[in-house]
Amino acid sequence: MAAVKHDSNTDIFRGQLFVFINDKPIAYGKDASMNVSTEEIDVSNKMVEGDWKTSLPGKKSFGITSESLLTQKEDQESFPSLLNKQIKGETLPFVFGQAKVTNPTATGGEFELDKTKPHWTGTIMITSLDVKSTDGDIATCSASFAGVGALKEGTVTAEPSGS
Repeated sequence: MAAVKHDSNTDIFRGQLFVFINDKPIAYGKDASMNVSTEEIDVSNKMVEGDWKTSLPGKKSFGITSESLLTQKEDQESFPSLLNKQIKGETLPFVFGQAKVTNPTATGGEFELDKTKPHWTGTIMITSLDVKSTDGDIATCSASFAGVGALKEGTVTAEPSGS
């Protein structure tokens, strides 16, 4: 087998992954994670050599978590809008992937999904939503989401010509 050369300077992912809900990133995100799990189906039986447990893959599930700073700006995906959606029992279309900054400013800008990079999509429901305010610190919002149905790989589009 041929050796595989690894180069930490070029091979390691340095992008920013975001959680987008209804095509908007969760505002002022600090942390975003996605977990995919597969249940085990026990198929152990007396014919397995050496009395070893044997399993097959079963149902799959996924979850998303997000930690963000609390914003006062309206029309953002932050604690107030997420809480409203949770109380209504809404399921939400989401995308987990890299963002690109359009119309940048010194402290932010406009963010949209970078469809030229790998991303994943599906439907989620809010399972937990927390807001935290500590004396002398910025208020934060933590959200946990459970997948509803399948997690799908998004279609990666080519870079526009001339880029």
